[in-house]
Amino acid sequence: MDSLGHVIATTSSDTIKAEAIMELAWKKMYEDSPQAKKLVFDGLAVMDQIDNLRVKGYGYTVAGVVYWVASSYDTATMYLEEAIKVYEQKGDERGLSAVYNNLSLIAQNQSKYPEALTYAMHSLELARKLENPSMLASATFTVGNIHYFLKDNEKALETFLEALYLFETHELSSNFHKLLLNIGSTYHNLQQLDSAKNFYARSLTQANAVNDYKTIAITTTNLGNLAMDASEYGKAVTYYKQAQNIYQEKFTNDFDHSLLLHSLAKAYSKLDNPLMAESYGKQSLALAEKVQDKQRTAAAHQILSDIYEQKGSFQQALFHFKSGTALKDSIFNLEKSAQLAEIETKYETALKDQQISEQQLTIVENKKNLQRSFFALVIAGLVLIAVLAIMILLRSRNKKEQKLLLQQKELEVKEAYIHAALESQESERKRFAQDLHDGFGQLISALRLNISRLQGNFDELETRVAVVDKSEGILQEMHQEIRNIAFNLMPATLIQFGLKEGLREFAQRMNQSEQINIEISVFGLDNRLEELQEISLYRVIQEWVNNAIKYANPQKISIQLTRHENELSLIIEDDGKGFDPSILKNATGNGWRNIQSRLQRIGAQWEVDSQAERTGTSFIIDIPSVEIKKQQQMTIPR
Repeated sequence: MDSLGHVIATTSSDTIKAEAIMELAWKKMYEDSPQAKKLVFDGLAVMDQIDNLRVKGYGYTVAGVVYWVASSYDTATMYLEEAIKVYEQKGDERGLSAVYNNLSLIAQNQSKYPEALTYAMHSLELARKLENPSMLASATFTVGNIHYFLKDNEKALETFLEALYLFETHELSSNFHKLLLNIGSTYHNLQQLDSAKNFYARSLTQANAVNDYKTIAITTTNLGNLAMDASEYGKAVTYYKQAQNIYQEKFTNDFDHSLLLHSLAKAYSKLDNPLMAESYGKQSLALAEKVQDKQRTAAAHQILSDIYEQKGSFQQALFHFKSGTALKDSIFNLEKSAQLAEIETKYETALKDQQISEQQLTIVENKKNLQRSFFALVIAGLVLIAVLAIMILLRSRNKKEQKLLLQQKELEVKEAYIHAALESQESERKRFAQDLHDGFGQLISALRLNISRLQGNFDELETRVAVVDKSEGILQEMHQEIRNIAFNLMPATLIQFGLKEGLREFAQRMNQSEQINIEISVFGLDNRLEELQEISLYRVIQEWVNNAIKYANPQKISIQLTRHENELSLIIEDDGKGFDPSILKNATGNGWRNIQSRLQRIGAQWEVDSQAERTGTSFIIDIPSVEIKKQQQMTIPR
């Protein structure tokens, strides 16, 4: 509102100023009706200086609604009729639909239901023509209101639910809380009290969100009515007083306030407080007569008749009974009911005739278009078939080429892995041969010399014992060398006791050098893995650790093996120099290719986390759905 006030005070454009004044009046019409009327007066004065039909139509519409909220129905109707003239001159069917909808609401407040239905059907017809969901929802809502006031609750509920579908489908927010209120009231009339309470609660939430005090007051009043139905009269008075505070402090609306006063009179009558009941009944009657609402006036006469009968004032009770009955008869007579049905049927029939005519014209036009387009469609179809055939052939050829390229690539990858495996095996054989030659060859030569010495003539026993001791030492060295070679080929601990113990032995051997500290952590791996998994993971760890020591110069390496419910996780971390993991893709050696080959063979996924400019590298391996092989129980032969 402050921004609108700033625009009004600073703009030099009469068009912008008039529109801003009317928009501000719209925002204030519920909370400050006198101020809203003054703004309408100022806005109309500025509108007289411009020729913009859109702004004039909007201005007259706002003026009509502001005076409707203030229960000045004649003035409201006058301004809305001016809006119709402007919108007809402009050819604005959207604006006309909105104005007809507002005129219908005013006629409803005056109990002029045939007139209200005429306006509502005008609005609905235009909304259908424009296929505008918002206008269609509003017009349907208004038609439902008319059925509601005529106490045709089944028809009212059916129409309201149609409107609710439109509101929710198209996510419409304007007046949505009012629709929820009316649906709740209809369920209330049908004695479906749980549904009524649910829609009242939804309405109250939505109304509070937009500060619509009118709807808040009416909904609170209806919650009081629910309490009355449950014979909770004290609770009902509490709700009614909350609503009355809104009418007294937030905004003035004589139409709805008269209904609230009627409810208070009824509640105090039930509480055996005839003085308070009479006071509120008279206030309700005065406001109903002020706004010239026949329904409200008839209801006020009825409650006063009941109150005076309760007090024993039978003459006054009879007077109000006759007055209320006369008004009810004038509202709901057979002639008006027939007239309403005739009007509704007239517009529905006209709408159906219009739809039939449009469909017939469409059919004729479609036939002509079909005849004119037949040969063109045939030619286009042949061309399309030819194009599709060519595209299918090209696509088929491309698929074959892609398939061949993929197969060739897969073959190259397999050949690379096979080549790497063969080279690794050849390298292993060479290392094995070198170990045998360098280690065993020298030891065997030394042992042969000692044996030759024993064959000589040694008279001294001490000399022979010394040669034997030396030979025994050589044999022990040969035994250790055999163990080392066997460990490098396939650790016995790995084969006999599994990966966990094999890794611990590997770490122990590596730590003996005192150049590196390798820590092994194993969690949840109580049973053995499959043999292929154990050997593959062991070789991967062995290869990665050796490369880390060779290139990264770490002080510490951590190997963590964790068994989860559906996977096995292996993490190798070191504190050595980092590197760019992308270099592994272009590596020429067999080490990384062997690691990849072994991991692929056991269905593993892996990730290398390292950077050239930082310290430390992590190698993370996940093996999904690992099947654990249970250790076989040892049996003792009997």
